Amino acid sequence: MMKELLRGIGIGCLLAGGILYFVAQQTSEGALQKQLADSKEEVAILKRELAISQTLGAKNAARKPEAEQETIPDENEAEEVIIKKFTVKPGITPAELARELEKEKLIKNAEEFEVYIIENEYTRKIKTGTYELRSDMRFPEIAKLFLHL
Repeated sequence: MMKELLRGIGIGCLLAGGILYFVAQQTSEGALQKQLADSKEEVAILKRELAISQTLGAKNAARKPEAEQETIPDENEAEEVIIKKFTVKPGITPAELARELEKEKLIKNAEEFEVYIIENEYTRKIKTGTYELRSDMRFPEIAKLFLHL
């Protein structure tokens, strides 16, 4: 009788442990799904805010007196193309990568490049290595190099 009682308690403990394990798995997956949905919502909000700020910036530039307006280079004036070797280090974040490219004068706007990398979900796909870049390359061309596409 004592043997059967102990066996029943043991089976009950195993069942309880199994149930707790599966409940914990379901809860953590649900939390991850919620975080992903929240992150996507935040990205959408940031995209809208960026579009609004760019629109407002363009309107404000149009309203400036001629003396205050920025000079737009003539298409006939060719900018000097910079060609450099650039090394992508392990563990670099999109923000760090964009700042380094801007510092080396290979891109003009670090924030735009960072947003491009994040929006296209390239963040975890960038490969380390040394690449030859030109300052006249567009974001998709640079990303192709870094992703080995």
